[in-house]
Amino acid sequence: MRPWSLAPNDGRGRSRPDEDESMAISDPIVSELANPFALSDGEGYMWLKGNVHTHTTNSDGRVEPQDRLDQYVAKGYDFLCLTDHYTITRVDSVRPPDDFVLVQGAELHPESPFGGREYHLVCLGIDEDMDSEAMSPQDVMDRVNGQGGSAWLGHPHFCAVNVLRDVMPLTGLAGIEVFNTATRCAGRGEAAVHWDDWMDQAKRLIPAIGNDDAHGREAENHDTYQAWTMVRVKERTVEAVMGALRAGASYVTTGPTIDDLALEWIEDSGEATGHFRAMVKCSAALRVLAITNYIGANYDEQGETFEQCTMALRATNQWVRFEILSADGTKAWSNPLDLNALRRT
Repeated sequence: MRPWSLAPNDGRGRSRPDEDESMAISDPIVSELANPFALSDGEGYMWLKGNVHTHTTNSDGRVEPQDRLDQYVAKGYDFLCLTDHYTITRVDSVRPPDDFVLVQGAELHPESPFGGREYHLVCLGIDEDMDSEAMSPQDVMDRVNGQGGSAWLGHPHFCAVNVLRDVMPLTGLAGIEVFNTATRCAGRGEAAVHWDDWMDQAKRLIPAIGNDDAHGREAENHDTYQAWTMVRVKERTVEAVMGALRAGASYVTTGPTIDDLALEWIEDSGEATGHFRAMVKCSAALRVLAITNYIGANYDEQGETFEQCTMALRATNQWVRFEILSADGTKAWSNPLDLNALRRT
């Protein structure tokens, strides 16, 4: 077994106490997200599988709304949002099963006033159509939030988003789409670097979603059923699903499952500081990455798969998120967790 970090360590996967850590970010993270793995079945919580970014013939999709819904239902999904470009596909225009959660939304495209490309905002829980192309991105988000909805930064890698230029001037974004199946086909499907950059600059934790962004037909096996978001909720309602997404009580995956994440602060005997210990349980993994605000950690077993691991994280780390890599190339992303909250308890 081989836990290690990018810096010299003491054999336990953590930095030596005499190491120069002057580069570590010291500004505190001011917001906390939920740890969905601390929400137990005994309290009534359950996992739901869903996709909140997909298209139909109401915009540039190749499948009728009812057919798109029926296909995701048949694949075992629990919730869906039909996010057609510029227009809301009304939930009362289709017939979902009684226990299926159908979120109303749209993908809206305000122009950038900052020199970048147009935004792709995945807007959930909205009821009012708007001419987003004639509005500023801030006005669009204000309108979405004013309806009780949420606006998510869609596939920022594909859109060549510069976080400092295009994201930091805005307020009210709910989070980021960290993986998008359709834009992966264009070589820009993953946005983990944008995610980390945003959190570092904003000094707060940002939740993520992952979606197919389906446009094609099911038989084409192009952009359907390849990425989804798992949410931890007590009930099958739009309010519960949207609340879990906003709170980060979720994770994104293209295949692997995350079964448990646990964190604790360890006081080091005979030393002035301590370290964090992370314990991960998951489906068979080839590698687990702990990504933090500065230097994180990696766990692998030299080509063998495993289903649980423990890693040590530096005392200067302030947040951590995990990526699970499987042998078939699929991946899962946890939401970030606030390590400062552990240190305060």
